[in-house]
Amino acid sequence: MIAGIETNSSRDGFRFKIPNALPANYEIDYYLMLGEVYLRKKDKVGMANILYELRSKKGDFAFADALLTSLWKQAQGDEAQAEKILDTYIQKEANTYFRNLAKNMRTNLFLSGEDEKKSMIRMDCSKNKPYYSLCRVFRMQYYIDIPNGKEKDMHKHYVNIIRVSSPFFEDPYLEWIPLLDRIDEDLPSKFAFLGFAKEAIYFQKMMMDLEYTSDGQIGENSLERLSFFQVLASDYSAAEESLNQYLNVTKGKKSSFTNRIYVKLGVLSYLQKDYKKSLSYYLKLDFGNWSNNVLHPILNEPLSISGAKDLISVTVWKQQGTEAAIKALQKIQDPEKLGEDDLWPKLRTAQFLAEQNPELASRITDEIIYMAQGKGWRKIEYMATILQGYTQILRREYRRSTIELTKSRGILNDENRYLGSEFIRNFGFVFAHSASGKRGPISGNIKEALLDYQNTAAYEDIFFIRNYRAIQFTTELFWEQATQFLKDENDAWSLLDSLYKWNQIRSQLSSQTKPFAIAQVRFMDNQFKYLSGFQSPRESKFFDSTYVESRITESAYLTKMDEESVHKALDSAKVPAVFVMPFRDSLFVFLYQPKEAKKNALVWKEIRNNRSDSFEVLEAVREMTTSVKDAEQIQFYGNYEGLITLKSLKKDFGEKQISSFVFLFPSMEIIKPQSIVSWNCPFSASQFPSGTVQLVDKAYFEGSRILKDKERAHLWDFVSSNKNTDLGIDRTWSCKSSEGNWDEISLFRMYRRIDYRTVPKTIFYSQTVLGKSFWEEPATHLDWLRFWLHSGTRWILYQPKWRYADYTSPNAYSEFFRSKDEGILFTQSPL
Repeated sequence: MIAGIETNSSRDGFRFKIPNALPANYEIDYYLMLGEVYLRKKDKVGMANILYELRSKKGDFAFADALLTSLWKQAQGDEAQAEKILDTYIQKEANTYFRNLAKNMRTNLFLSGEDEKKSMIRMDCSKNKPYYSLCRVFRMQYYIDIPNGKEKDMHKHYVNIIRVSSPFFEDPYLEWIPLLDRIDEDLPSKFAFLGFAKEAIYFQKMMMDLEYTSDGQIGENSLERLSFFQVLASDYSAAEESLNQYLNVTKGKKSSFTNRIYVKLGVLSYLQKDYKKSLSYYLKLDFGNWSNNVLHPILNEPLSISGAKDLISVTVWKQQGTEAAIKALQKIQDPEKLGEDDLWPKLRTAQFLAEQNPELASRITDEIIYMAQGKGWRKIEYMATILQGYTQILRREYRRSTIELTKSRGILNDENRYLGSEFIRNFGFVFAHSASGKRGPISGNIKEALLDYQNTAAYEDIFFIRNYRAIQFTTELFWEQATQFLKDENDAWSLLDSLYKWNQIRSQLSSQTKPFAIAQVRFMDNQFKYLSGFQSPRESKFFDSTYVESRITESAYLTKMDEESVHKALDSAKVPAVFVMPFRDSLFVFLYQPKEAKKNALVWKEIRNNRSDSFEVLEAVREMTTSVKDAEQIQFYGNYEGLITLKSLKKDFGEKQISSFVFLFPSMEIIKPQSIVSWNCPFSASQFPSGTVQLVDKAYFEGSRILKDKERAHLWDFVSSNKNTDLGIDRTWSCKSSEGNWDEISLFRMYRRIDYRTVPKTIFYSQTVLGKSFWEEPATHLDWLRFWLHSGTRWILYQPKWRYADYTSPNAYSEFFRSKDEGILFTQSPL
């Protein structure tokens, strides 16, 4: 299909025919796409027909002629002649655009750079020019290869990569890129290692579509590579499906190949908590035909037979219980001389034994530690020492437990420090102190544990495999004991910090949506830490590339920018703040009083009720806020519970200005906007008092182009609708322009375009924008708020309906929250 017209089909074997009624630019693409098929099929007659037609047309068709001729020579093994053809074209071509296209193609076909990078020429692309899709790919390659690992401007480079890749998801003309696999077969991998899973999957599937179209099936290498990208995107069911397709394609192959796939499938089912299916995959392994090409999917290192059986035992434990798992491990026969690989199943046995027989588990673990220390096997020494710390709690040897846990910190060296887990170690201190019944200084351990656990909560099941985590000491038990300790200590600051993180983690784990656009990078960096062993053999060359360094650098930057802190945010706040924080069957109400000394500034109360509009909760807030009755303003933390409480109490606060903050970033100066802009399609200037609102083109309003005025507000008051897309349900705002054309703003498009250069300082919006009022669908509104405030917006002012005639100046919009209507002011950070 080109421009909505079917130009050729596999039904007639892609028989050559001259296209009718196609514009010249589309006709060129037709010949390139058909040539692509003939190259794969090695169809000499078909290629000759294309080249004859191209040479008879000349002009803009000349580059297509040179390109396909060069590729045909290359396919015949004549590299020198293939390169010479493009060189000759470049020397003769006077048009800079065509010459640069040829130079970029030559770079892709015949030159290789450090870390698989290409020295591309930056292209300016227009749909009015021929070879638009090729131009777009070359432009994207140019920006992908700019990051060199540790630049100060890394975030700017990442923003640019998102921008230049966006058209491929939005422009129907770019749904098929001619010759993409010839241009850069590793393009999907580059995106993946930079931290962009969705882009990697998109371009990998595009290449696979060509495979299927020309060959009638998809090759095993492509399927295994796709499954790796799907794992990185956390789409484990799709990855499983891809690997099962691999098995169908490779029926009859040696089990030394399929063993690698069955191990991956077993772990994928384990991660989906389908332990029965996981075990069924493992039972298909052929240990008599094992090879070193089998990687541990989680550790990303060669998997021995002992290691495989150790891995399988965790699924047996989940499916059949502790006794079955121990019996399976006991069947593993020791060699005459024990190596490190032979100790892991023994450590697994100790992990399973600990609860029912801690004495035996302790002896096994001691022997492993002793042998590991003598041999310098740091990884297993570390895991065993941590497990020993937990085993001693079960033995009621609490002092020894803390000694083992303390000792574990210095075992790993730089080479294997990635295997460390501070949350498991610090959880152990909390469990040991709680079990001993003695008061101890563990607030610091709780804080350190949560800092680490917050980034790894999604990988709990992996830590049972990778870190031999003690199975009796659950995360739920940690929360219970840590919260009780902080309550007993009346440590209000640490209690609020702990509950804030608990709610963040709970929200993160329950979310059905995966990170999008640049937000993928942090998520992907974690996926690489724990799931790199799902790679296909073709990805090994990228693990020590600058793409990895760039991803780590950008991930660290995003982590720093997203860092929230109860202490820092409230230390800089000037307005009293109320938090209503849920925890299990209770609600904790906190009040921050900025005029009090820090020790007394934060007070709290627990209500054994989980309804935030209940009489007990409302009375607790009323009672606590009497201490700040003279304050002119009060603010509530904008979680669901806090907002429901705010709604119920809004009238109780009299003339106070009320607002709600959504994040705990350090407070920043709030600058009132100097100008207000809105989309020119649904509005006309006559709707507003003169000089109050500037109307702009969609490209400026959605972030495709940059407005000069940084201190501005965007006014949103358009009807929305939902649209199903390949990426999920998208929210869109449509309008018919004065010329009679339909135009549209898409939320997904804005995800890719709103960045530090395009984000407005303030948003004004109405209930029309999201379909229903704030109180009818608070979750939908909170998603909207978090998107803008996380992107860098400082203020968001919600009003069910905006009466434009009432606002005779830009400042009038910012003052509405003084009124008694249903409006709410939301801020990025506490005021």
